Order: sequence, then C-alpha cells, then structure tokens
Amino acid sequence: MPTLNFDDITLAEGGEQPLANGFGGFNWLQAGIYNPDGAIAGYVATSGQNLLFIAEAGNSEIAGYENAARGTPLTMIRADAFTLESLNLSSAFRPGLTVTVRAYADEAGAHVIGQKTVTVGPAEQQNVSFLGALDFGTFLGAQRVEFNANDGSDATFDYFGIDNLTFSDTTNVVLNFDDIALTPGGETPLGSYQGFIFSETGVYQPDGAIPGYTTSSGPNLAFIAEANNNEVAGYEGTPAGSPVVITNASQFSFLGGSFSATFRAGLDITIRGYADEAGTQLVSERTITANFGSADQFDFLNGEFSGLHRLEFNANDGNAGTSDYFGFDDLSFFVAPSAGAGLSGAAAFGFGPESVGTDPFLTDLATVGQLVEIA
Repeated sequence: MPTLNFDDITLAEGGEQPLANGFGGFNWLQAGIYNPDGAIAGYVATSGQNLLFIAEAGNSEIAGYENAARGTPLTMIRADAFTLESLNLSSAFRPGLTVTVRAYADEAGAHVIGQKTVTVGPAEQQNVSFLGALDFGTFLGAQRVEFNANDGSDATFDYFGIDNLTFSDTTNVVLNFDDIALTPGGETPLGSYQGFIFSETGVYQPDGAIPGYTTSSGPNLAFIAEANNNEVAGYEGTPAGSPVVITNASQFSFLGGSFSATFRAGLDITIRGYADEAGTQLVSERTITANFGSADQFDFLNGEFSGLHRLEFNANDGNAGTSDYFGFDDLSFFVAPSAGAGLSGAAAFGFGPESVGTDPFLTDLATVGQLVEIA
C-alpha cells in the first residue's frame, strides 16, 4: 500500500511549490508542497521534511494556484479506482479546525460515496483512518477525494497540512461461477465462494432443458434456488421464497452483473444493499427487469451500491402460481482488504526528486503567516 510523503520534491526550508499533476498517479487541485521552517508553527511534517497543504483556503487568490477557484477543496483525482486509507492532518493556524473529507465514485465529483469529518489543532499531526468509523458510506473504490475546511468566512484561516497519505489500489472481483465443476444440466448449492457467503443460491450449467437460463460467460451461472415458495432438497438453510443473500465480512461495493429470467419475460428483480451483514441498515434499492433467455447486463457504477456487507436479489411477487426464477452471472465487486490486514507494508512512493532552486511562491505562505499575526 503506497504512502505519499511528498519528500521526493526538493525544497529549501520555508520553500513551497504547487504539486504537479501526475504526482503519485493523481491529478491535484489546490495542492501545494511546503518545507516547514517554523515560520508557520502549525505546519509540522510527520516524516521527512515536506508536507502537502491546501493552497487557497482563505478565499484569497494566490499566484501559481489558478487551476481551481479560491476556496476550492484540496482534491486528488484518478481514473483508476482507489481507496484512501489514512493520513496525518494538522491545522496551520487555529485550534478546532474542522476538515471534511469526501470520497466520490466519479472523477467529476457528482456521486458521493463516503464522508468523514475531523477536528484538528495546530501541529497535532493527527492520524486519520478511512477504513472505519466514517460519518457515512465508504472510501472504497473512489476516483476523487476532496479535503475541505472552508467555513465561508474570509476572516478565518482554514489552512491545513497533510502528510503520509496512504492509499491502495481497489481490487475488482468478478464472480463467474465457472470454476465450479459441473456437467451439462448439473447443479449444486452454493455456500462460500471467493470470500462471499451465499444463501438461497445454486450454481447450474445450462443444457437447454430449462428455458431462459443464459450465461454471459463460460458454462455456469448462479440462480435463485427456491423462488416459488417450494422447499427444495439441499436448500433448507432458509425458508422457501427467501431472496438470494450475498454477504461478506469485508466491505464491498456491487458494480453490476448479468441477469436472465427463466420461465417468463419481464421479471422484476429487486436488488437491495445493506451496510451490515444482518440486513438492518438499508443503503440502496433498485428494481431491474430481466428478460427471458438473454443475459442482460446491469451496471451500478456511480456508487449506488457502495459500502455494503450484504446484498439481496428478490423476484418473489407473492403469487404461488408464478415462477419467479432467475439466473445471474459475472457479478462484479470492489472488495476491501480483509479485516485486520492493517497498513503494514506501506512504503514511500518514489517519483524522482524535483529541484526547484529559488521558489517563486515562497512569499505566499509567509504573507499568510503575517496576516494571521496581524489579525
């Protein structure tokens, strides 16, 4: 798990510069690098000599940081999904600074998937984890993360520093059920599979004997086992008519999959995601319509089903005379590291030193410090 400590950029003591796009594999907004020399007491690097800071938190335009409007949050963006795991945070000038950190499922910042708010003081170097105890949601599978302390008042100084920012690449898991050995027409109950626990689920290799079941890849698909309220041998763990239930002790996000109706066209399937394995904290719900004999792909790519520990598929319409069976294939997930994996193994990312010599932006932070002393 990489750690960005910003020490690969060469700065003189008291020097600063904008953080260039591409550093650490991210694009950056309102991001500067500073080598504290004690002039601003609240800025203290956790390791090495440099830290990351928000450039225009006081709603003042500062030369060199015109890539975003003043007051814009410090922002990191990447096309490949990632998970922000931890960082060290300090207030530059005032105690009790509230910093809100938001994760988005898209680069544009339209779909919030998680948030955490932290209160920090000068030079605290407070360690903040985003692997749990969030205000809501998840930081798993983000493409954009914003750090914001702007309280809307031009009279306050909402500057903060960040160091030792740790993140991980997000693992995409696809369940295609094709590594389960079956002969054509064969089926088997599905329990534990690739870290997930299934109930009311079987795996089947279609041979044409049951119309409608259609795979999207390989020979196998999964199916709801007792959709018609009839008890079926081998699936006695839950009452007949119960939904397919998929759980994982690790947090996950459901990205989509293919669904096919078995005996009738236009089968409505309700998908529900829960933040807990017991299924008491509903996060999101959507009803899709599966077609007879075709594996139709449904995608949930905007964080709709993020921060889950339980997923349910249900087509039971309450009518014992209808056949509410459906198949599903190629289920796609983001999955967090297993509980207890921790942050061991994090190492500094090296991108080659950048020599800046005399820093043209050196006076900006000094000016801010002077203004605080005057205020």
